[in-house]
Amino acid sequence: MARRLTKELTELRKAPLDWCQCGPVDDNIMHWSAMMVGPDNSPYAGGVFQLDIEMSPEYPFKAPKVKFLTRIYHPNIRTEGGEICADILNDNWGPTLNLSHVLNTLRQMLLEPSAESPLEPDIARQLAEDKAQFLKTAAKYTADFAS
Repeated sequence: MARRLTKELTELRKAPLDWCQCGPVDDNIMHWSAMMVGPDNSPYAGGVFQLDIEMSPEYPFKAPKVKFLTRIYHPNIRTEGGEICADILNDNWGPTLNLSHVLNTLRQMLLEPSAESPLEPDIARQLAEDKAQFLKTAAKYTADFAS
């Protein structure tokens, strides 16, 4: 598993994601930190979001634990604590997936928030019933907490 993570780190350094920086915390290959720039054309544009990524000893057979350290207004991310509801971090994880895939999935979640299977039902309801207000509130959180 350490060899696999070292390989993933090498690949990310060779072909970095232009919207995200990530790497081990204090040279601990099992614990990573990431800084993700909110995607354009989303209420998260202009924000920088810090993520905490912990690999279990069973990685890559078990998904990493990922959470947002930066507060964010999103139906699938807990406002307090940053827990994420994403299929690939739960039931749909497989050993062929990697951290680059996880980060790309999280970016896609920011581009396309979903009211389905929310961690924050009130935010999901707002997204479904008053998208303009959702976008305004999400942009305010981004300005307040992620800039």
